[in-house]
Amino acid sequence: MKKPLAILAVVLLCFLAGVGGVTLAIGPSGLLKLAGLGGDETVEELADNAHAEEADDDGHGGKPKTEVKMPVMPFPEIIVNVTDTGPQGGQTSRFLKLNMLMVYDESVEGADRLIAREIYLRDSFQDFLRQLHVSDLTGSYGLAMLKTELLRRARAVGHTDAPHEILIADMVVQ
Repeated sequence: MKKPLAILAVVLLCFLAGVGGVTLAIGPSGLLKLAGLGGDETVEELADNAHAEEADDDGHGGKPKTEVKMPVMPFPEIIVNVTDTGPQGGQTSRFLKLNMLMVYDESVEGADRLIAREIYLRDSFQDFLRQLHVSDLTGSYGLAMLKTELLRRARAVGHTDAPHEILIADMVVQ
């Protein structure tokens, strides 16, 4: 008696897992449309309608929003040595490989200087990165601290508030 009940439970769990997988793959609205319960609009049409409504009104009955596109300055890959503490408590050296981009606002005064000062920005970033310990880079706090300090240095070296954000594409400690 227990065996058919166990088989039924496994089949039910497999079915629910399958439905969950399909829902993740095509989205809830796609699942409803597949089941014949959804409307005639596709997900893309719903998204286009939502964007059109946003363009018509800023949410406060005022003028439409203007989308600000900020340029991105990619930096060549940076590889530096960082300090680590070995299992015996001794100091060891490890490599930090970093690929990053800087988002900046070209409408801010001094933004044009950033491209001309790219090599100085990179030098400042490398000076900072070489001083780091591997434990400084762990967790979300370490990543946030790294981005904040790189942004602060970009603003200082560029003599402008144009740098808006530092984006980390890849970070590997080896």
